Amino acid sequence: MAFKLNGWSAFTKDVVTKRKKKHARSIREGVGNITEDGKVETHRMVSDIKDNPTGTYSVWPSITFDEQGDKVSQSKDEAITAGELYQFKNKKKAKKFAYGSWKKGKDRREAMKAYREMKKTKKKKK
Repeated sequence: MAFKLNGWSAFTKDVVTKRKKKHARSIREGVGNITEDGKVETHRMVSDIKDNPTGTYSVWPSITFDEQGDKVSQSKDEAITAGELYQFKNKKKAKKFAYGSWKKGKDRREAMKAYREMKKTKKKKK
């Protein structure tokens, strides 16, 4: 039996539109890059939110790992091929997802704290 999430299948590499958080947590179990503070970094998300007039916002992991376990940058096209492109209709949800709203526990709290800090600094600049 194949692993299948609603809106995504291992056999049809499409854009993930449903159950995004669960999918993001499951794509890179057991691989990662150890950061300076001892955390395992599996994928840093980026987005096309800035200057996007379409109303559909995309988020994808900017890093991936090759067969040897080396960290490699990943483009949007490579993310589509790998089935790791997440689409949102809401700009705020896409931005929060890119910052780490898909994480759990302490990592999620830290990610959302960074998101709130980013929003505060943007308001101060205006």
